[in-house]
Amino acid sequence: MGKHKPIWDPSTDCGDYVVATGCTDVYVTGRKMQQKQYYRQTTKPGALKAINMETMVRKWGGGEVLKRAVRGMLPKNRLRDPRLARLKVFEGEMHPYKENLIKFDGRGRSRMKDLLVAKTAALDAKPV
Repeated sequence: MGKHKPIWDPSTDCGDYVVATGCTDVYVTGRKMQQKQYYRQTTKPGALKAINMETMVRKWGGGEVLKRAVRGMLPKNRLRDPRLARLKVFEGEMHPYKENLIKFDGRGRSRMKDLLVAKTAALDAKPV
């Protein structure tokens, strides 16, 4: 949502991207894999489709289960879809956003600091 930013306003969307990796390892307790149902409707009479979690993980992966869980937790307003679009889920550990991450493995890493260090190293190495 971006509440930590100085430009935050409740009517605008100024949050950050979230990258979730390792979604193949979705773990749930009890018998939720067999009993939890996900529904979709095409607005036609009799077109309500139900699928359980086990089938969904097999068909679309654990990322879809995570996306639907997060979608249910977000506020039900016009900002829900743009916020959900900033959630990037990946089945494995590899993803194309490694260079863009500010926090990785729990330790703070400023991208601007890395760029500044690289720039000063390049200027020191270049003879004038």
